[in-house]
Amino acid sequence: MLPPDHSKIINKTAKKIFTPYGIKQKGKSRIWLDDQGWYTTVIEFQPFSGRQGTTLNVGVNFNWHEQTYFSFDISYRQDVDFVEYDGNEEVFSKEVENFCELALNKVLEYREHFQNLQKAKSFILSQTYTSEDVWGSYHKGTICGLTHDAEERNYYFQKLLQATHSGTWLNELKDQVNLLIENSGQQNEFTENILETIRKTRALKKLPEIEIAPLPPVS
Repeated sequence: MLPPDHSKIINKTAKKIFTPYGIKQKGKSRIWLDDQGWYTTVIEFQPFSGRQGTTLNVGVNFNWHEQTYFSFDISYRQDVDFVEYDGNEEVFSKEVENFCELALNKVLEYREHFQNLQKAKSFILSQTYTSEDVWGSYHKGTICGLTHDAEERNYYFQKLLQATHSGTWLNELKDQVNLLIENSGQQNEFTENILETIRKTRALKKLPEIEIAPLPPVS
């Protein structure tokens, strides 16, 4: 008898642990999503080429920038070793269960950090991003705008507008930021523009259409 597919073991274990918390599998992939409307926590059981097994990536992806894919905006690779599947289903299932528990704890931690905009602001501003002047400035500027802090919003957005990079994507992002600045004279206009971006982004990522307005209130 052939040994079971190790990916099936991963998904079976993940389903048992994640389903009670509303964390859902992305299609038939090894990616699971905690969809919270304006952000998504992404859990990835990442394979290595030529090896049967997995390591673990967990991070937050904000839905306030139009893109078709899920990225890791906050956090990514977890401090765990690659777990090899050697045909022992019981041992491998236990290792995957440990990964799932670690991932679940991260999900619950992020839910706590993002339960309202003021807590989210403190957390987002405390992070260091892979591209601090670009994506760090975008995320920090956006959360400042949503918490009625126009001065800090403009500070971070100006940092982004002064950033340099060879890719055309940066010019597109700058155009988006300029439009946000130009079309957000009032607080409610900025919030509505971000909410509209979230709606478009969720559609691009094929996330379900849900009510995402208003965002969690500032406490």
